[in-house]
Amino acid sequence: MKIRWIRGNESITYNRPHTWLALGVRGSGKSSHLEHVGEGYLEKGHAILDLWGSRDGENLAWLRSRWVKDKRVCLIHGDNVVVESENGFPAKNVRDVILRDFYDFDILISASPLYANADQQFLETNHLTDLLYQRFTWNRLVYTIVREASNLYYSRLRVSENQLIAKASFVYMLREARHMGVALGLDTLRFYAIDIDVRSLADFTILKSQGAPGLTKDLKWLYKYFEPSLIRNMPPDAFVVLTKKGSLGLGVFPEIPWHKQERENIIKTVGLNIEYVTPSEEKPSLDRGTYKTVSDGEHVEMVRLRSQGLSIHKIAEELRRSTHTPHEQLKAHNDSIMRNGYCVRCHRANGELAETTL
Repeated sequence: MKIRWIRGNESITYNRPHTWLALGVRGSGKSSHLEHVGEGYLEKGHAILDLWGSRDGENLAWLRSRWVKDKRVCLIHGDNVVVESENGFPAKNVRDVILRDFYDFDILISASPLYANADQQFLETNHLTDLLYQRFTWNRLVYTIVREASNLYYSRLRVSENQLIAKASFVYMLREARHMGVALGLDTLRFYAIDIDVRSLADFTILKSQGAPGLTKDLKWLYKYFEPSLIRNMPPDAFVVLTKKGSLGLGVFPEIPWHKQERENIIKTVGLNIEYVTPSEEKPSLDRGTYKTVSDGEHVEMVRLRSQGLSIHKIAEELRRSTHTPHEQLKAHNDSIMRNGYCVRCHRANGELAETTL
């Protein structure tokens, strides 16, 4: 990334938990810019969580980047989805992801096609953001990419009592991100599409092509430094950067050769086979090499043992699992009942406690 500073002068570092906010019209290069920033964090040995992308799976393009040759990759998927990679990339249910995974893997991808539907993704990815809240200490940054920043707000809304609580939770995460060792890459189409409480937290505001409407009222002062024609129609590799400290610059970044192209079937290109399992089909336990998934039958057994009064520790001993596994499975059991009126996994396996919370 090359920047010619017009006002002030700052060095760009990828060893700090900065928040990057990219603004621009469709096709202006917002996503590719956030990917370029991600490459900077990878070069410094940090991890990437590509949390949100478009429904066509644009963030799966990481699987054909040069980084996967040397970096450890994990695909994150939702319930009732089976993911197999022709290139051997491991896949993990979102509810089975633990804090350790942010050290064991370098690139974690939670792509929309890896969930049965958008509603499931909005709901289940809260587990990932909740995990980040638990990073009380860290020595490795997690650069989290959220294409269209409002997706993170809608995700929090799915588990919040009302819009005010959801907004407070969203803003709290952004405010506390640096303390959790989380760098954030957000993009949005419009300046006012996200709240001022979010915009004011950005360390670097990246302006891409703004299209015919040009700059919003709060940013029109930039026309003192840049021609309106440049702001309306910048090439995808160009940007204007405004820093939290008040520095202003004009920059370019190199083309991302692996970025997903329009109308490209990225799922086929990167060799993924995705199967959406109907609730009537019981899911077996799968050996992923470094870990073993929980079968529906095993889930039912954990619920049964808990209903008999066994502790989490005793259940883990009985089934030869870590204590984390029954804890997460029982939480998922109760969450599913709250959402659907029954536990999807127990229902698939004909469990007698499918409608009983524990």
